[in-house]
Amino acid sequence: MKRKTLPLVLVLVLLSSHAPLAFAQQTPSLSEWASVQQIKTNERVFVRQKNGKEIKGRMIEASDTTLTIDRDGKPFSVARGDVRQIYVVSGTAQKGKWALIGAGIGAGVGTGIGYAKYSPDSDDSEIYIPIGLLIGAGSGALGGMLFGQNTRRRDLVYAVN
Repeated sequence: MKRKTLPLVLVLVLLSSHAPLAFAQQTPSLSEWASVQQIKTNERVFVRQKNGKEIKGRMIEASDTTLTIDRDGKPFSVARGDVRQIYVVSGTAQKGKWALIGAGIGAGVGTGIGYAKYSPDSDDSEIYIPIGLLIGAGSGALGGMLFGQNTRRRDLVYAVN
């Protein structure tokens, strides 16, 4: 019994020595404007205003009273009181990758539907398979491209009610 309790006691002592470190770490609150002021220049940001408008641009600066972003090459300022949420946008859109995936899936589904409609007894029914392939691939590519456009990551930095 002595041999089994000693390792258990040592493990408990080691774990309890790290507990104060874990409780000492504080995550910054989402309602602190200081977190907005720490966003680096030229980072992509997405701002939701209290009136419902959404603004995309690149960070210029955040003073105590205003947020200034580059919107289509022009500086645009928003009062701090008008801001509801601020997100930092990271990553790139992967439209091509998802368009190819969507085209492949759509082609398979379209071909399957065309094959299901095919009947050797009917005239002109052999056209269903290639038409199903084309329509499926096109619609799948479009859907994949739209999905890939929205694959950027948004990290919430600031939020008020």
